[in-house]
Amino acid sequence: MPRIELLGIEQSGLNFRQVLLACMAISMFLALPVVQASADVESRIASAIEWIRAQKVSSYSISGFIAETDRPLNSTLYLEDQALVALALSDYHSTHNDARYDDLLKVAANFIIQARTPSGRFYEYYDLNKRQWVHEGGLYSWDAYAIAALAASAYKIAFKSPEERSYWFAVEAQMKTSVINLLSNQRSDGAWMFRNYTTGRHEALTSENAVMLMGLSYIGLFEYQWGSSQQASYYGKLSEKTANWLFSTQVANSTFTNYGGFPHSDLNSTQISEENGIILLGVNSYYSIIGLLDPRASPTIWDARRVMIDWVDGFVRKMRDSYGGPYFARNSNGILEYPKTTSAASWMLQALADIWVNLGGNEYYGDSQKPYEWIVGGNELRVDLQSAASHSGPALGFYSAILPDVVHRNARTGVTASAVYAFVRAGFIQIPEFPQSAQAFVLFLGFGGALLVIRKKKRKLGM
Repeated sequence: MPRIELLGIEQSGLNFRQVLLACMAISMFLALPVVQASADVESRIASAIEWIRAQKVSSYSISGFIAETDRPLNSTLYLEDQALVALALSDYHSTHNDARYDDLLKVAANFIIQARTPSGRFYEYYDLNKRQWVHEGGLYSWDAYAIAALAASAYKIAFKSPEERSYWFAVEAQMKTSVINLLSNQRSDGAWMFRNYTTGRHEALTSENAVMLMGLSYIGLFEYQWGSSQQASYYGKLSEKTANWLFSTQVANSTFTNYGGFPHSDLNSTQISEENGIILLGVNSYYSIIGLLDPRASPTIWDARRVMIDWVDGFVRKMRDSYGGPYFARNSNGILEYPKTTSAASWMLQALADIWVNLGGNEYYGDSQKPYEWIVGGNELRVDLQSAASHSGPALGFYSAILPDVVHRNARTGVTASAVYAFVRAGFIQIPEFPQSAQAFVLFLGFGGALLVIRKKKRKLGM
């Protein structure tokens, strides 16, 4: 088993061989098959990826995925859309050991590299009609998505396909340079200050900070695996600094009505479901990686577990309707029900799937099933939201949202890419099914976690 598969065990002081043998013994005793997703979720993933393929266009030396099927955005290639495509397809390769969609991954990755400016920042989009790049400067949300998507892709593909390392090593080096050139945007308390595209002011936006946290964590992991231990430690410290601020923004008082959630920014306390799901993407990346980068990290993985527990208890279970669909947001005036977006359900799904991997328990698994079932037709309108036709063939993308009594049938590349990523994570833990092999999987993970807990308690007791 590769060193990375049991994150944090080496650093805990445990005998890695003993942990591995014990976990293998459990799996052999149960005599259960390898975890595989159901045919249903796999067919949905394949159909959605083919829908994305149909969005691909080329103009001279520029290739990418157009924003949506309808005018005027069918002539616009947004950087953030390409980043979401890369994130989804690299995770598909990683979880399936399957490179069949790497051609599309490379299209997205090459677009992001071409959108990168000499200063390390990125253009917002490419206009096919005018044949020019548009809008660069400062630190914007798309910069974070570009860095995170390529950092995660670089690690996942280089780990699974060594023959591809020369390409992804060069990509990772460029992402490091981008981070260094953007460091002036990080405050002393760890928050990254993003320029709000709508208002023009600078804010510590929580979901964008979480996306940046993911990027920093994966750059550090890449350096740990193939690069410099000093660089791994450096990016570990940057991750800790960012995570420390991010974790501090969560409402931790269980007596408050907004308990468990994260605000939009340090200037806006509204808690938005889609953003909260994305925030947990950053939390989970930190939780999974930081033990390798810094064995004495602060915040600790136990702090990250507390964040996950509070988030599910105080936010997730309060912010879904009777069908399991995500309310849009909540603020001091109460819950804002609509629109109930596919993106929000997707980001909540991926977060809950990984929380189940991290924490175990049938209750958390049940939480992760709900947004999946809502997306595929178990919603108030009984509409399968994966019903958006592509330009060619039977491929199906995702509608954007449910409004009161009607489906918003707009279909955008970013929404479908987010759903693909969520469905890949769902398939990894065998949603929509929960067969015996999945129970073995969580026992395997849970056993390793239990050993970590025991070791921690022995230290406290001086044993």
